[in-house]
Amino acid sequence: MNLDDSDLIELGKYFGVNLISFKSLRESQDDKYADKLRERALKKLEKSKENYLIEKEMFYAGAIDFMVEENNGRKRFFILETNGGSSRGLSIITSKQQGLLYDGYLQAIKNSLKNNKREDNKLFILVGTPINDALLHEKIFLLEYLKKKILEIGYSVNIYTELNVKGFFTEDVAFFITDYRNIALNISFRDNWVMYKDQKINLLIGDGIARRIEDEDFKRLMREDFRKINTIIVNPIFFITDDKSLTYLAEYFAKSKLEKYRVKYLMFSKGMNEEDLLKKMDFVVKNYKTNFIIKPSGGSGGAGIIPISSDEDPSNFKKIIKKSKDEFFGKFLKNRDPYPYTIMEMANFSLINWRNGNHTFDIRIYLSQKEGKIIPIGGLVRIARNSYGGTLNKQEFVVNLSGYNGNIEADRALAISPRTRDILNLSDEDFVDMFCIGCVLFKSITENYYKIINFSDWSRLIE
Repeated sequence: MNLDDSDLIELGKYFGVNLISFKSLRESQDDKYADKLRERALKKLEKSKENYLIEKEMFYAGAIDFMVEENNGRKRFFILETNGGSSRGLSIITSKQQGLLYDGYLQAIKNSLKNNKREDNKLFILVGTPINDALLHEKIFLLEYLKKKILEIGYSVNIYTELNVKGFFTEDVAFFITDYRNIALNISFRDNWVMYKDQKINLLIGDGIARRIEDEDFKRLMREDFRKINTIIVNPIFFITDDKSLTYLAEYFAKSKLEKYRVKYLMFSKGMNEEDLLKKMDFVVKNYKTNFIIKPSGGSGGAGIIPISSDEDPSNFKKIIKKSKDEFFGKFLKNRDPYPYTIMEMANFSLINWRNGNHTFDIRIYLSQKEGKIIPIGGLVRIARNSYGGTLNKQEFVVNLSGYNGNIEADRALAISPRTRDILNLSDEDFVDMFCIGCVLFKSITENYYKIINFSDWSRLIE
């Protein structure tokens, strides 16, 4: 089946979903340039093997977001966040790059086939999507690619939705794709299996699924020994990619390895509840001459991220937190907990001239596993909607393409190409170092997983 955005977008109308095409942006990607950057990054990593996975089942696919600082002509890169196995925007990259990324998911399926513990030896794969997902076709691209590859290795396979599911399947491998609202109503955990209704799930694709499993035994095993869970998760490190402070903690633990790639470190901590968050906000304002940001746990699209000035009146902090939570619940409703919050120093980010104004931007790099190695794939640049005036208005520095009213603004994205490199005033080596950072950081997360997830010394700010 040869799929194209335009066909699927037209099809989406029948399901009441306005799908968004990134076709023009994808066509502006430069495969040869991305190949060159990837080759240089992998060569740079090869001697130290800093992208070789020891824990191969902990990372299959993900993304990392950067902003850039320039000081006296020297570029440094600070990590905004990591994203796990439900990263969006994959239709932005080229077909070749998509294949490299999808092969990470394929590796998870091969592991599931090899270690299948279901009595019937069949494979049931649950794929989650946001409600009314405007990028639903990205999941369809992924599933059609995986279906083709599974057929090639000799297994029967089918893709099911709510429209064609009958409660059972006869194929060797069955994909079932549905939205997170339906998943939340039907998912459970028993006998060390994640269950969808009465089906044992071999593989979860979508961090949002694992996040919605409220079972305490599941959470305990994730913290103690996730290998006792029979269901494979893409990726089991979702607790860390969800929680920004834990991503920064992984960066902190890998500090000595990351320094040579020009990482810029930021002060951060975690607010476990409102009282703790208020206390730390007050401490930062009184002891540091810096602007800072608060971010809810597991947020997306900039929902709940609030910048705070170094001279903010502490009497306003409760109102600021309420505003953040209102934004968060406005997007995720009341079934999600915004705590723990991350509190972090705001970086001195670079600006670019774009549409006759100075704008902030970030750079997203996609990565996947290939034969036990983390490899950088490609990515995109996202530019803030408003020009930067230093007012801490969120639209001046939140760059998420889906951060406003649920609309995806593809016109604020740039492909990875020499043209984009020049617009950003970057060099090839700058991109190479960001590619390397992504590999090293995800390896750090996998190697230090239990150390990170069980870290408890949040009484202080970590510098």
